[in-house]
Order: sequence, then C-alpha cells, then structure tokens
Amino acid sequence: MTMKSLQASTAYSFPISCPSTSPRRFSRVIRAQVEPSDKSMEVMRKFSEQFCRKSGTYFCVDKSVTAVVIKGLAEHRDTLGAPLCPCRHYDDKEAEASQGHKLCV
Repeated sequence: MTMKSLQASTAYSFPISCPSTSPRRFSRVIRAQVEPSDKSMEVMRKFSEQFCRKSGTYFCVDKSVTAVVIKGLAEHRDTLGAPLCPCRHYDDKEAEASQGHKLCV
C-alpha cells in the first residue's frame, strides 16, 4: 500500500475587523495563557493531597492527569481567587468563583 502526499489546493482567509473601528463587534475577552504561580501550585498540591487523605480517595494512576488538574486549580486560584474545577465548563467562571469552591481532585 503506497501513501500519497496531499497538497493543499485551497487557501482560506478570514476578515479581521479592527476593534477601534467597531468596538462592539467582539464581546469575548481573550486572556493570555499564563502559568500559575509556584505558591498556588504548592498550595493546590498540598490541598489535593490532604483532600485525598480525608476523603479516602486517590489520585489518578496517570500522573499527568493529576498534574493537569492541580495546575488548573492553581491557575483558577490565581486568576479568579478560587480553585474552580478545571474539568468542568462554566458559563460564568467569575460568578461561580464568587459562590464558593467547586473542586474536583
């Protein structure tokens, strides 16, 4: 079986509007991806370990899953002031953060 390489035959372009000429065109804010602080990472790691001990639960066997969850908790702690679960979808993260902790560990 031979494989053929495919070439792109169509180019796509998308119009980009300047926010200064149409300020209300875009309603979403784009935030830069920033690494969580070392302090938040350590606080969330310790919290997660304590949560598991108290609840009798365990971290995922795949250490990369645990690392992503703890990093997400720390990032939310830094940006929102509360460690929202990074696995859930929130229509309004700021409103959820103001209502209390939503954790998954």
